[in-house]
Amino acid sequence: MITHDTMLVALLGLSVCLTLGWAITVYGYRRLRHTLKHQQAKEQHIQNFMASLSHHLRTPLNGIMGYAEYIHSSSQEPMVHFTSKIILENSLEMLQLVNGMLDLNKIKEGQLQLAVSSFDVYDLLESVRRLHQARATRLNIQLQLSTNQQATLKMTADPYRLRQVLNQLVDNAITFNRPKGEVHLQLMHDEITNMLTFTVSDTGLGMTREVQEQLFTDLSGLSADFPAKDKAGVGLGLALSHQLVQLMGGKLDYRTEVGVGSSFFFTLPVHPPMEVTA
Repeated sequence: MITHDTMLVALLGLSVCLTLGWAITVYGYRRLRHTLKHQQAKEQHIQNFMASLSHHLRTPLNGIMGYAEYIHSSSQEPMVHFTSKIILENSLEMLQLVNGMLDLNKIKEGQLQLAVSSFDVYDLLESVRRLHQARATRLNIQLQLSTNQQATLKMTADPYRLRQVLNQLVDNAITFNRPKGEVHLQLMHDEITNMLTFTVSDTGLGMTREVQEQLFTDLSGLSADFPAKDKAGVGLGLALSHQLVQLMGGKLDYRTEVGVGSSFFFTLPVHPPMEVTA
């Protein structure tokens, strides 16, 4: 039989347990808040540092590129001509990485704004093809552009950011292809939904599951399946492309098979959802 004293002891023990539980919960909550606050401050510090570093890198890079371009265009000496071209190409690649870092930082802080305008979408794709044609030919890779549209099609979006994404995808498709391979840049227009689907496919290496798990993750790096010299550029470029497509109202996705190739694709509206067309 439970006595009065036993009941008091049980209640006292329950009170002590509740008090300890409350104290532990409060302590844990405060520790969590402190950790989150410290983590947020750390992330903000990293973002500020990256933005400052990127800005400071652009000035000397522009100077190097300017002098390299001047030497390349003015010198007739074969070795000087060749060396200045290497400097110019590598400086341009580094500048693209710096600009990518700045853009990712702006997106994270919600500061990147789209410059929307109306443009011919097929002309934009043709300009992308022309930009990469010489490199593809040099590497013995066939670069193709195809579309199901029969006439000029005006699209309302940010042409600079759309071209940036397509350039990155085509550049990757060429880089990780094989000799006598193919890269296919395709545009499909669904007249019923008035949506455009952009696809860049290749007949290259394909991606292992390990690589796929690390896609679209900033500078976390890719697996050893990709050449070391291209890891940072591809990781940053794909992460930025993924964010830009999302900012434009789409989603960058992919299909891949090891040893067969990969396809990256996304769908965007011909006109923004809130736009009223005549």
